[in-house]
This record gives sequence, C-alpha cells and structure tokens, in this order.
Amino acid sequence: MSWCVPEPVGARQVAVKPSACHFMSGFYFDSDRDGGAVQTGTSAPPRTCHSAPSTFSPNGMVDLSLHLRALGQRVGSFVGVAEHEFVDLDSISAIIHCGCMSLPQELVDHIIDTLYDDLPALKACSLTCKSMFASTRHLIHQTLCLTPRNNESVLTREEEKQLRSPKWKYQDVQLRFLSYMGERGFLQYTRKVYIHNARQGDTHNTGTFTPDTLRPHLHHFQSLDRVHAITIELYDGDVWANRYKSCFVHFCPTLTSLTLRRPLGHYRRVLQFVLQFPNLENLCLEWLDGDVGRARPTLTAPTIFNPSSLPHGHFRLAHIDGAVHWPTDFAYELRSGFTFQSVELEDSFGDHGQHLLDTCSDNIQDLIITPSSKGYQLLKTLKLKETKDLRRLTIRPVYLTYSDLAFDFPPILTITSTTLSELVLELGRLRPSFYEICWGRWGKIDRFLYQRFAKQGEFRLIIRAGNIYALDAFQRHAKEGFPLLASRGCIYFETSPSIDNYWR
Repeated sequence: MSWCVPEPVGARQVAVKPSACHFMSGFYFDSDRDGGAVQTGTSAPPRTCHSAPSTFSPNGMVDLSLHLRALGQRVGSFVGVAEHEFVDLDSISAIIHCGCMSLPQELVDHIIDTLYDDLPALKACSLTCKSMFASTRHLIHQTLCLTPRNNESVLTREEEKQLRSPKWKYQDVQLRFLSYMGERGFLQYTRKVYIHNARQGDTHNTGTFTPDTLRPHLHHFQSLDRVHAITIELYDGDVWANRYKSCFVHFCPTLTSLTLRRPLGHYRRVLQFVLQFPNLENLCLEWLDGDVGRARPTLTAPTIFNPSSLPHGHFRLAHIDGAVHWPTDFAYELRSGFTFQSVELEDSFGDHGQHLLDTCSDNIQDLIITPSSKGYQLLKTLKLKETKDLRRLTIRPVYLTYSDLAFDFPPILTITSTTLSELVLELGRLRPSFYEICWGRWGKIDRFLYQRFAKQGEFRLIIRAGNIYALDAFQRHAKEGFPLLASRGCIYFETSPSIDNYWR
C-alpha cells in the first residue's frame, strides 16, 4: 500500500513509499539502521496525473477528487437526502490538487460508504490530509541523500538522452538532486546530509566529492544552515585543500557529527577539514585502505584555532586496512584539538586501535569494541591497561564465529581501571545449543570481574540480546557462565533490536 501526494497545481506528482508513523511529501524515504531517521529521495520518475481520465492516478492510487465528483452525482439522484448544504465540488478538487493526499482505494471506499450523504465531512477529510502533510514536512525532508539514484531520478528527458551519450560524463549530473530540492524550498527542513556520488562498481574513484562537482549547486549547498550531521564518501583532502573553508564554513555553528567514509589524501589535510568545526561531538572514520595518504608530500601539522574540550565527544574508527598507518598519527594530532571521552573500534585493531586507546587513555570513559572474525587474532593483543578512567566497556562480538567466542575475551583481563562499573556484552542471536560451550569458557572472566570490581563496589554485567528468544536462553544459562557475579545479583538482561541488524 502506498501514498500519492500531489504537489501544487501544475507541478508533477511522485510515487512514494509509506511509513507507519510519518506522512510523506513526494519523495521516497525509508528508516535508517540507527533508529528511524527519514531519508529523502525519489522512488519513481515524476508523472503528471491531474488530467488522468480514470479514477486511478498513474501510480495506481485513487484520485479522491474524481470520487467526490462521482459521489455528487450519486447523492443528487437520491430523494430526501438533502440534510446538509452541498459544497462546490470544484473547490474540493482544487484543494486536493494543491497538496492533499490521494488515499488507498480501500480507504476511499470506506470513507464514501460512511459519509455518502455528508459532503462537508468529506471536505473536512481532505483538509485534514492537507494539514497532516504540512505539519510533518520537517520530518519528511530532515535527511537529504545525494546519491546517484536520486540525482538521475530528477533529470529531464533531454538530460537523460545526453547522459547516455559517450561525450557526457556522470560528473555532469552529480549533486543534481541538491538543486532540485533547493528550487522547491525543501532544504530549509534538512538536518542531515548524506553525500555519495560513486556508482555501484566504481573502482576508479570517479564519484569523488570535489569542488568542481559542487560548484554548479554551491548556492543551494550554502543554504543548508541548520545541518547537524554530515556523511561524505570519498572526501579527498588534497583536492579540497584550498576550498573547504569557503564551501563548508556555514556548517560551523551547527555541525556536531561528521562521518568520512573512504577518505583520500594526506591525513593532515583531512585533519584540517575536521578541525574547522568547533562544535563537533561525533567523528567517524570508516573504510580506510592502503590508498589513503600514499605518495603524498609531507605537510606541517595544522594550526588549531579554537581547541575545545568535548565532555561527551565520540570517536569511531571502523574497518581499517592493515596497510594503513596514518590513523595513528591522525589520532595523536587530533587530541590537541578535541577530547573524546567515548571511543568505538569496529574491526580496527592492532597498532591502530592500541595507539588510539593510549592516546585517549587520560579521558576515555566509554569504550565500544566490535571485532570481526578476521580481526579477532589482532584483537587478542589489545591492552586496556592504560585506560585509567574507563567506566563502561561494551563488547559486540556479533561478527565472530562460534569457535572465536568459545575462547576467553583477552582485553577484559587487561583492565587495570578501578572505575569500571558496567560491562555490556551484545551477544546477538547465538544458537541455544552453543550457550553451554560458550559459558563454560568464561569462567576466568567471571572470577576476574568478581575479584576486581563486584567485591569492591557497585558493578553491572549487562547481557544484551537481539530478541526475546535469545534473551531467554541467556537467562537460563547465565548462572553457569558467571556463577560468582550471579550470586551477587550483578547480571542484568536487555534486548536491542539493532543487534539483529548485524546478523542480516
């Protein structure tokens, strides 16, 4: 079941996909992995449906205005059913085409059968739909996704023909969706921006986000003055070396979260870009491979103009290739400008992960570790002995195989902090038959946590599962795996649907 939301008279109509909680405008959106943020994009080429001769719009939805006209003819044929003053059907049609939603046919049939003799009530229904659409517009467009699919979906027919021509390059239509949204006034609602120009199968970085691709749409980009989160794929620090300040300065007052996926260029160029945002609280570097920083000239350390201390700052390092060495220097120089008290390592261990922990050891209070099966051997060398103020340790071994989990988790045994008060194990959806094997190998950790923390003061071991079935199995076997902690009532159980996403 889908919704069709007409734009103002003369505009084009776009098919959209529904959500259980939000009403859409004319653009496709879906819930993201982190909690249901709305993403803007198109799901089908725009179509005009105002002149359709049938009661169905081109996307298969019922046009409520035509149903109202048919209903007026039905009501006019009744005798003695004139209890309400009839309204102008043309005005209803105009109201609907100015922004009200066309409804699924079964809902339209139900409304007509229920209110067949009450046209004012039908008009009230259409006005209600319009007000709902207007009041939720800020939710509909809060995330702007600049992807190849969205950029190509808003091209004119002539541009589509040119795109097929060998003389035309894909770079000519990159970020086209940005201008499309800006021309319609939707950028005023944007709070999150996702920039991904690379097409599927791109192995030559032709989708790199560069000043040249942004220049035709710069005035719309600079109108995004309320954005608090940006994700950029293929950001090249060397290409942006002399342009990043003029193009991103309008984000400085509001930006609090920055994610760079597959960044390119010298690490100090990337660091300069990061340090320009004084209110940054969350920084994420993902998918760094051996091409980062390769064959680049040596640069001097960047100057930090507004060093700040972030009491709740979070730094995430994810999916680092073993051949990459610059995250070590990046983290070292970053600490002179930012103090991150929360660090997350996802499949990023060995020298990189250890150096990052050592760099943040004076301030880190919350550490999240997500190892993969590939990185499990490197994880065994990770030492937490330098984390003096560590209070919460979260381990997500959701990518590990059963044989990996059957061994004791080495980093836990290296904790020397006396402030640790919470250990979270997100164990996902392991098979119940494996629990006995798994718990039998955790005896050393049980004794260590009991002696070091549980006997000294308040301590909680939180076991988090992906669903209630796995949680029930954990509860049944918890005493076998952690008998000492269970005897003091230190074990707690939780469910988190997000864990299931790792397993899909």
